[in-house]
Amino acid sequence: MGCGGSSMRRKGVAEGSEVWENERALSESINKLDLILSTMKDGRHFDGYLEAWGVARDTLESKIMEKRLSALNLYGRKLNSADDLQEVYELTLDAMEETLGFEQASFLVIEGTKFRIVGYRGYPTSLGVVLPLNGSKRGITVKVANTHKPILVHDTRKDEDYVKGIPGIRSELAVPVMTKDKTVGVLNVESKKLGAFDERDTILLQILASHAATAIRNLEMRRELEMRSNHLFLLMKSSTRMISSTDIRQRLQTVAEAIRALGWRRVVISVRDEGMEVACPEDIFTAGLTEEETEFLWSKKPPGQVWRERFGPEYERFKIDGFYHLPWSDPWVRKRFSDTTVPSKFEAEEMVDWDPQDLLYAPLRLADGRVVGVVSIDDPLDGRRPTSESMAPLELFIHQAAVAIENALLIKDLNEAREKLKVEAELLESKVEERTKELRESQKQLLKAQRLVAMGELARMVGHDLRNPLTGIAGATYYLRSKLGSKKDGKIKEMLRLIEQDVEYSNKIINDLLEYSGEMPLEFSRFALEPILREALSLAKIPKKIKVTCSTKRCPMMKADMEKMKRVFVNIIKNAVDAMPSGGRLTMKSKESEGYVEISFTDTGSGIPEDVLKKVWAPLFTTKAKGMGLGLSICKRIVEAHGGTISVRSKVGKGTTFTVKIAIKPKIEGGEKIWVTLPESSSLMMKRA
Repeated sequence: MGCGGSSMRRKGVAEGSEVWENERALSESINKLDLILSTMKDGRHFDGYLEAWGVARDTLESKIMEKRLSALNLYGRKLNSADDLQEVYELTLDAMEETLGFEQASFLVIEGTKFRIVGYRGYPTSLGVVLPLNGSKRGITVKVANTHKPILVHDTRKDEDYVKGIPGIRSELAVPVMTKDKTVGVLNVESKKLGAFDERDTILLQILASHAATAIRNLEMRRELEMRSNHLFLLMKSSTRMISSTDIRQRLQTVAEAIRALGWRRVVISVRDEGMEVACPEDIFTAGLTEEETEFLWSKKPPGQVWRERFGPEYERFKIDGFYHLPWSDPWVRKRFSDTTVPSKFEAEEMVDWDPQDLLYAPLRLADGRVVGVVSIDDPLDGRRPTSESMAPLELFIHQAAVAIENALLIKDLNEAREKLKVEAELLESKVEERTKELRESQKQLLKAQRLVAMGELARMVGHDLRNPLTGIAGATYYLRSKLGSKKDGKIKEMLRLIEQDVEYSNKIINDLLEYSGEMPLEFSRFALEPILREALSLAKIPKKIKVTCSTKRCPMMKADMEKMKRVFVNIIKNAVDAMPSGGRLTMKSKESEGYVEISFTDTGSGIPEDVLKKVWAPLFTTKAKGMGLGLSICKRIVEAHGGTISVRSKVGKGTTFTVKIAIKPKIEGGEKIWVTLPESSSLMMKRA
């Protein structure tokens, strides 16, 4: 100990502050005692006084240090009671200014890759400084943040890392604020005096930084506990919602909404089959993506084998418990995923340590090891990389989601099976009903056929018996006409003509009856349609008051029984003429369609009432004064014997249209056939020998 200025007084303390006044008074007292001792150094008891003064001086310095430490501990308690980070910043600056007495102080925090001032004291102007931490810029605080060690600069003019800011600054002291071996901020003090700070200032500022770090960590832990509590509540609520719905899409939506509520902006969930394949676009559910981005994922989806590899040993190094975090900074990752991912819209500066292009995914795995889907998430709200602690709630939830998806798929399969069974049962019931109806119809047709066979036998017998007298009447008429010659008067001629007409009409009835009730052989030949239609018009004897329009298109050659088809056309044309006694128009059209020729006959007659229309094909049904009602029945039989159809539609007061549909090339196996059909019964084919 010697004379001179006391080392207790710090140059960096703000002049006029309470700390400055206390240290000034103490320094003056020590200086006076040092002066007294210097005058007594030749005295007899000087060595004893000097030793006593050294002890007293050390005691005073210790008490001053204790006072400062006690004040810092008081601020430590205040810091631990802070409600938010801003309060921590303000209390720390209060301690730097009031307790430690620093003239100019600031608090800087690390946000991602940048450094920002969150509070300051003693500076004349606003400090809105934001510094990068990537080494692109120098600075004492930047160096402290990167090295995690305090830095004491006695003369800033001689330090190459110092970056000039406020004019006149000559000394600087910066210490890191660290939590879990991680620097979260820096406490920085500056002075315009050279050598303003010493090791004691460094220790005191480090103690304050430790209190601030503890307070920040406590707030983080409190926030994490609150967040985890909220997350668990949210996950429990989402689990209840998942269970309440049986629809797979609704369950996927619930899962996606829950994950987004946990702090992830984009979510992709894909349902997978046993081969890890996505069956259809509907099996990809997204949240936070556009329709175009979702379509891109479907079009660029990797094969199932690729996803098996992504859950294999090669990717084990990226695993965080049940998730896989693939950093985009890894060239190996970029090479394998650059073509199949949707780029993030965020920039790296907006994140903390998460790269916007990083990948994070997990399998939706059941207890037996089967994977029923894959969930991919990115763009975290806090901008931080995932950790085991942060992903723990989500990992628990995705196991529940996997079970929920599997159950929804099982329910879907069960519903589909139930619906299919219902359809099969209805189909079986319909077939049974149809077969029963067919059986009843067959029985009815069989009875009809039996009756018609009997009627045919009767018709042949009656026809044979009637034809003999008719032949005799015709011969007698011819004889009388020949004998009388020119002696016949007009009345006799009329009577003879009437007898001949009635004999001819009676023969036609007998022929129709025999033809309807007997076998019908078909003689197939090739012919053109249009000439047959014109010949039919000629045979039908169209009155002049009826106009005929024949707009049949050029059709290919047909193969059918030409004479019988001609008879069908003649019959339909005669019916049309009978329907227009006062005149009208008959229009004939034809068209080719899918191997068939359709010929339609449309008249402008009075039309057919609905109740009569249902009976037009029935044998022995007629609304005419003359005739047996067999014409249309025979037409229907001829057309169906060719494998074709005949139909009719009519509107009362407008007219009627008959349509005949015949195959251009009928299916005839083994050469020419004789088609034998009994009316109202199944068609039979008898091969001609």
